[in-house]
Amino acid sequence: MVYEGKVDERHCIDSKSKTYDGDQWVKAEIIVLGDSLITHIIDGETVLQYSKPQIGGGVVNRFDPAIKKDGKLLKNGFIALQSEGQPVDFRNIEIKDLSQKRN
Repeated sequence: MVYEGKVDERHCIDSKSKTYDGDQWVKAEIIVLGDSLITHIIDGETVLQYSKPQIGGGVVNRFDPAIKKDGKLLKNGFIALQSEGQPVDFRNIEIKDLSQKRN
């Protein structure tokens, strides 16, 4: 992806989000405008923004080189919700397709 004006191949990038302690609900919004801009918003505050998501990087193994073409821009894909080592619950998940033309 392009982060802060240059291609960044790190596996994880710190956001500007604060840390939440204990049991509480946190509102997360992710706006994906094709391959041009991805914005992460937590409780109304933009915490991470990047563009041009693409295939690449060395944090993979057992891959098919016909599919892993470094530098190829991602124009579609899957949505996955996960936790990185801590318990998490999700609720009220909504997906809005922004690609639909409006009259």
